[in-house]
Order: sequence, then structure tokens, then C-alpha cells
Amino acid sequence: MSSTIPDANRKLSYDCLKCVIQKLEVNFRFQLVERLPKISLAEKAVPLYISQLSISEEGFQLNDTKYQFGVIRQAREGPNPEIIENDNRRGGSEIDIDRFGFEKYSRPELTPGDILIQDVYPQKELDLDIVEARVLKSRDRLTVLGRHKMELENSSEEDLANIPMEKERDQLEKRNKTLSRDERLERINQSIRCVKEELEREELHLQRYQCKRDNLPSPFDMFIQLTKTSSDGTVYIERFNYDKTLMEARKYLICKLLGNRPVVTQIKSLSFWSNLDEGLVIGLPEGIKLDVQEFGTSGNLSEVLKRVETIFEHPNRPFACLESDDLRMEDAQNPKVRNAEVLWLYDNYNDDFTALCCELPNKKIVIDGCLAMQPRGYAMIVENLIDTKGTLGTYYEIRQSREKKTIEAMSLIAKRFDNAVVGERLVTIPLPNQLQLDVSYAPFQFDSDTVLYTIKMEVVQSRNN
Repeated sequence: MSSTIPDANRKLSYDCLKCVIQKLEVNFRFQLVERLPKISLAEKAVPLYISQLSISEEGFQLNDTKYQFGVIRQAREGPNPEIIENDNRRGGSEIDIDRFGFEKYSRPELTPGDILIQDVYPQKELDLDIVEARVLKSRDRLTVLGRHKMELENSSEEDLANIPMEKERDQLEKRNKTLSRDERLERINQSIRCVKEELEREELHLQRYQCKRDNLPSPFDMFIQLTKTSSDGTVYIERFNYDKTLMEARKYLICKLLGNRPVVTQIKSLSFWSNLDEGLVIGLPEGIKLDVQEFGTSGNLSEVLKRVETIFEHPNRPFACLESDDLRMEDAQNPKVRNAEVLWLYDNYNDDFTALCCELPNKKIVIDGCLAMQPRGYAMIVENLIDTKGTLGTYYEIRQSREKKTIEAMSLIAKRFDNAVVGERLVTIPLPNQLQLDVSYAPFQFDSDTVLYTIKMEVVQSRNN
């Protein structure tokens, strides 16, 4: 029986090519089209399935690949200041830079396909005299620290006790009069490093004001850098002339990847995140439609939900998960908020999450970084669950960084309800209809440096039956 040997020179049919493309990971798929432009029509015709698309000021993350845009600055004469070199190492400034060197905090003019997520927080311009005074103050401080360091290095052990302690940032260190010479020198050196960084920052700031006063361009050449970081750590860097804003560069690439598709793009999780003072405008292809299951956003939630309706293929379908870093009490009446299967909130320090949890009808709520909530607030939420929402499947999860507050909340809940059964890190409260409310807490490793403490409140089937 003869075997069939594939012909390496035989081209795939159009339909076979589309089948192959559909199986490719989306970022590899875009990369392949970049290298083989002839397959672009077939690629555009194939439905696009994206697990995650998260857009912010610095760029966007598409599944596990990050596309970061930044302004790279290079001094025309001499080396870069360290503060700018650090910015360049991180991929460049995520905020546009004007001709004098100032960061541009201004909302761009909206064009077709643009959506305002969060407005820019206006920055106050200082007088040149104030900026110059700050530079002089930092220089004087550096001189004093250098003199103090020299005194410590040259003093005898007997004279060491007579040299006054330099003011330290840490109050405990200021009160500690038994530090050795090496320990005091170490703290002086740390203070010198901090003041040098501050002085460099202030001198750079002064340079901008002087350029503006004299109507001279900043002494730096500037470029836009695209840094693409794949899930395996591979980094691809490309630089372009700085002839468009970062927002325009980001929009250009997004439109190139997602635009001109006859089939609606499906995205499991879509999110738009902004820092409070920087603002965010999302640039998408004009007329695009996206089939989105989960949505997260910064900014005024009800206003953003109204603005993004036009890009959703199913604007009235409830979200499987809705995330917000600025949900307010007035948003609790929004049908899209109330109908979300899971509501995920990030602490903005502005709202009473206890009142919000009592007002919202959602069965599943997660709150991240809830530092302001006191133990009494946790107990009030439990009471509200028992009185009004104690149905099977109700689930609340609240995360914050203070273990002591978490333990106090668990203790208060255990004492408030006479029928509570108290175990290790668990309080169980019997409910009608053969149900029970389990309130538990456990540490949660947020990252390598941060441990959060999670209180979970869950209505489950009674285990006594």
C-alpha cells in the first residue's frame, strides 16, 4: 500500500486557509498577517475570538500580550538625566510631551470611533520663581547632608555622640540615639540619594519653564516607542517619529488589528482603565461592533455605559461580570449594574461600600481594597444578607490589607448573632429553608510583596441535613 506524500509546494485553498487561521492564537495571527500581507483578506474574513482586551493610557493588553506605547527622550548633548533614563527603560513616558518638555494633560479632540472614558484632571502651572526656589532648597539640603556625612566620617568615637542626629523620615529612627556610625552613615547616604533624585526632578522641571519662557524647544529628541511583550517574555521594540500623539498611535494599531471585519469580533473580557488625573479616550474603528461578555471601566460608570452602548452587538444583554473603580450610590439604580451576574468593585475611597452592598440586588459582589470599611460595616452587610438576600448562591467577597480589622470583623459577627456557630476562621449562621450563611476569612497572596485578607460571605445548603 503506497503512502501519500504531501506536496510542500501546493497552496492551501481559500477555505482551508481560513480554517487554519481560525485555529491560531490571536496575537500570532496578527503577526503572521504582518509578515504575509497576501493572507490579510482571508484573516479579516475569519471570526475573531479574544479572551481579554484591556486598554489604558500606556497601551493595551490583548490576551497575554502587552502593547505599550511611550515617548522616548534622548538628550541631544551629553547623557540623559537618570529620571528620564528610568522612564525610557520602562518603555517611555505614557503621557505626551510638548515642545518645551511638559507632560500634556489635555483631552484630545474626539474623532469618529473615539469614546471618552475619563476626563483629564487639570494641572496647575507654577510661577517660575517658585520652581527656582525649589531647586535652591534641594541644593541647600544636599549641601547640609554632605557636610553632615563628612562630620560623621571624620569624627572619633568620643565625638560621635556630640554630633546631632540628622532628621530622618522615619520617626522611630529620629528617637533612636544608639545608632552606630555605620548605621547613621547608611541613613545619611539614603537621604542623599533621595535628595539627589528630587533635585534632578526639580532641575528638569525648571528647564521646562525656562524653555517656555525663552520659547526654545526642549533639549531632547523624542520618539514614539512600541514595546510588545509576549506571554513567554519575548520583547519586541519598534520606534517611530513623534508626529502623532500616543492616543493616535494606539488607535492606529487597534484599528489596524480590529477594523474592517465583516464578522462581529467576540471578546470575553473588555476593559478600559485610567489613572485618576490622566484621563482616557479610547480610539476604536468607526462603526465597530463587539460581542462582549464581561466589561470593566474607569470613570463615571453610568455615563460610560451609555457611551459604549454603540459598540456592543448586544447592548441590552446583562454582563457576566461588570467591573468599576468608581461606582457611586447613584449607579446602584442603573439596570446594567443591577443585572450584572457578578459585580466587581475597586475601592476609590469615595463611597460607602456598606450602603452600596445593602442597596445592590446582585447576588455576587467582589470588592477589592476595601480599606475604609470598619468591622461594624461587615456586620451590617451580614445582617442585610440574612434579612433580605439570603438566597442560595448569594456570594460576597471583600478584600483588604489589614488582618487586625478582618479578625475584629469576624469577632463582631460571631457575637452579634446568637445562633452563630464559630469555628476557626469561620462563622456559620443558620437560615430558613435549610440554608446557612458561611462567613470565613483567609489570607490571599496578591503578589510577591502583598498579602490581602479576604472575608467571604456565602449562602449555601445547610450541612446539617
